[in-house]
Amino acid sequence: MTGQSVSDVSQNVLANLGWDEVRLPNPLFEGDTVYSVSEVLETGESRSRPNVGIVTVRTTGYKHDGTPVITFRRTVMVYRPGRSSA
Repeated sequence: MTGQSVSDVSQNVLANLGWDEVRLPNPLFEGDTVYSVSEVLETGESRSRPNVGIVTVRTTGYKHDGTPVITFRRTVMVYRPGRSSA
């Protein structure tokens, strides 16, 4: 589920800062089709790096029938728009 959110949430990631509140409310089995939804909970500026920001999201993964199989909070440090590592 973390990998599914890369193109939307952390394509411009500088660093993963952590995963918290990981819950596995229902089983997942081989052959199950899954999808995930991420919601931005917080955004903020980095105090030490002016070219990056901090983003916290909650991701929920579901089986094809809508049953949730995982939830977690993820915090990443991302480059701000128009900024890069260069």
